[in-house]
Amino acid sequence: MFFKDAVEDGWLAVEDGWFGGINLKAVFKSKYAVVVVIAAVSTGVYLNTLPGGFVHDDVSQVLNNPWIRDVRYIPQIFFTDVWSFLGDKHSNYYRPLMHMIFMVNYHVFGLKPWGFHLVNVLLNAAVSVTVFMVAAALFEQTTPSTAGEKRKGLLLPFMAALLFSTHPVHTEAVAWVSGAPELLFTLFYLLSFYFYVKDKGGQGKNMVLSLVLFLLSALSKEPALTLPFILFIYDYCNPTPAKGERGFKKYIPYLVMAALYFIFRVYALGGVSPLRRHAGLSGYGYFINIFPLFAQYLGKLLWPMNLNAFYVFHPISSVFEWRGTVSVSITLAFILFAYLLRRTNRTALFGLLLIAVPLLPVLYIPALGENTFAERYLYLPSAGFAILTAMILERVYRTKAFGRALAPAAIAVLIVITGLYSAGAVTRNPVWKDSYTMWSDTIKKSPYAATPRNNLGIVLAMEGRLDEAIEEFQTAVRLKPDLAEGHTGLGLAYYQKGRLDRAIEEYEIALGIRPDNAEGHYNLGVAFEDSAVPDKAAEHYRLALRLRPDYIEARHNLGTAYAKAGRPSEAIEEFQRVLALDAGHAIARANLAEAHYDLGNIYYREGRLDEAVKEFKTALVLKPGHAGALKRLEGIGARGKRRS
Repeated sequence: MFFKDAVEDGWLAVEDGWFGGINLKAVFKSKYAVVVVIAAVSTGVYLNTLPGGFVHDDVSQVLNNPWIRDVRYIPQIFFTDVWSFLGDKHSNYYRPLMHMIFMVNYHVFGLKPWGFHLVNVLLNAAVSVTVFMVAAALFEQTTPSTAGEKRKGLLLPFMAALLFSTHPVHTEAVAWVSGAPELLFTLFYLLSFYFYVKDKGGQGKNMVLSLVLFLLSALSKEPALTLPFILFIYDYCNPTPAKGERGFKKYIPYLVMAALYFIFRVYALGGVSPLRRHAGLSGYGYFINIFPLFAQYLGKLLWPMNLNAFYVFHPISSVFEWRGTVSVSITLAFILFAYLLRRTNRTALFGLLLIAVPLLPVLYIPALGENTFAERYLYLPSAGFAILTAMILERVYRTKAFGRALAPAAIAVLIVITGLYSAGAVTRNPVWKDSYTMWSDTIKKSPYAATPRNNLGIVLAMEGRLDEAIEEFQTAVRLKPDLAEGHTGLGLAYYQKGRLDRAIEEYEIALGIRPDNAEGHYNLGVAFEDSAVPDKAAEHYRLALRLRPDYIEARHNLGTAYAKAGRPSEAIEEFQRVLALDAGHAIARANLAEAHYDLGNIYYREGRLDEAVKEFKTALVLKPGHAGALKRLEGIGARGKRRS
């Protein structure tokens, strides 16, 4: 029992189970009650995310993702990169379990955002409970620093879990539906570690569970591959005869799992990390910028204020710049602290390194996207931070330097910290309720960042606020002239305003920057088609299809462009290709009726009335009340009556 263990271990300076007017014995009767409290707190802090919608990448990864709607896409999910469903967009990320969790969500909740948010909230609660389990297992271990003493109480792990579950830096990972991979990989990572600790050097079911969970963690997100290093650090900090006898052999199964993951990854991506980002930096530049990036992560853990969805990357060119000197000093101080803990408290050392080691993959700048620093990357490292902070508070709580005066102070500090953390998270959550609030908040904090300006422009354009959207797009391309997305956004806004010449101009600039953009060619094709230049439209539709052969909208529009250009046989061929595509495809279903109708129109103009009637009737089956099909059928019927 919490109270009993705490009293026996000397953690609570209380009498008769009372502390500060609170009957701790009644509140904490067992570890299960503590788990309920942790789950309730972590759920309560993020409950106000449920009314939120789909934000930013959620639109692509959920709303426009055909893979999550049908189990037949599972092979593609596991054998291609995370963005391959978009056709022409690729990345350095291999995260098949992201699509799998979204697939489960879709089949349970449909496309209701609250369901996806609920799953994130529950995953976060599960991680918070797992932090408690891991901390409890850690503090039970015999270490040199405790001179053989086993710490069995629940106060310290409860503190750690409470600090973790309320830390506001988690809002991005929990409040954003696309943060699910962070939650999944952390849950599997910590559970894998927990079962490794519980295995106690054997090779039983706990080890098997640990290995399976490690693989699941890796399939959720790349930083999971740091787990073998964490296991080595744990064994170094907590040496036991059983594990010592097995030596390096105990890590081999984990390395085999990692190798299996890399085989899948290389096959799916065509390399370990095929896309090189931030190419303007040299090898030296990549190295020295690790220091300010690491210092920035430590700063957000210690002071989670002014949270932001997009941090502008300002690389240093020399370690002798003030940012370089300060960040190198912070890194050296971190290393010195680790060295001192190695000699005094190895459990605390483990907590410290649990902060740093999972951050190593996100310090590799060439593999990162434009948003080099992201708060969600601190989700797992914050577990180490929470454990370390709890140990400091617990040490203060136990000290007898001033009698019992410091015990209430430690509890008061815990209450204040978790209260401020909770308030920070609850206040930050509504920023993620929709794309407008999120990007509006972001440009206030990063006013000179082009990407947030562009993304806000997209949101404004979707809401019909075209003049405001154009202003944001213009600001974005002024800040970053080679931002293809900004010119594409301007083109779309001008197109919606009917200014086809300006739309074509912006689309062509965008394609000059990114000629391999299938959607860009499609947009330009639409603008040319509406400008009565069907041959040029057909040219860009063909280019879009060359880049993305399953681009059904481009295939359909190519058929209409051929028809307008007086090339009926080619138009018929394209429409038949559209209709030959899998009718169960989510995008295909939305276009089948129009494809049948447009094909019927070509047959009608060619005098092939029987075939035309068949296509018009099919269009009506797919879309009852289709006005164009009804009108054509009535015209064909009237023509037949006149002939009779």
